[in-house]
Amino acid sequence: MVKNNKNLLLFFIAICLPFFIILSPDWLKINGIMPCWPVMFLLPFSLRNSPWRSSIAAISFGIFIDSFTVSDASYIPSLFLLSLIWSQYGLRNKKIELVLNVGLMAIFGTAVVGLSIWFQKIILYSDLRNNWFHSWSIYVLISEVIITGLVAPYFSSWLLLTYRNK
Repeated sequence: MVKNNKNLLLFFIAICLPFFIILSPDWLKINGIMPCWPVMFLLPFSLRNSPWRSSIAAISFGIFIDSFTVSDASYIPSLFLLSLIWSQYGLRNKKIELVLNVGLMAIFGTAVVGLSIWFQKIILYSDLRNNWFHSWSIYVLISEVIITGLVAPYFSSWLLLTYRNK
């Protein structure tokens, strides 16, 4: 029964991730910038699984998210790094008592993902190394971190409670 519930949860996540990314409601956006959904889905999975399983999930999420984006920058390196960090944290601390800890980890993860995308774009496109690019990139990064930090304690903690081991 527990295995069926976990498989059902993984199926739910795989089905809902594209809908959350494409059809994110307007009340969950700050000036058109939505939360970092891959971080919110990867965080509970990485906290409850081994580094091997969470890294495979991170690479799968990265490939899946990269299929929706047009840019040359990839989510895979940052999600892979976050999955390793969070799975090690989950192995050492089996019990997460505060919902705000989940929010802080999501803020950290969103900042890592945003900075990774930003650095990849700076390296790939040499003509983007001017002040205009950096001004709106900082705005997007800060907005994404804020909205993810507000939404993740509810959404990721719900997934964490649903996915807990029985």
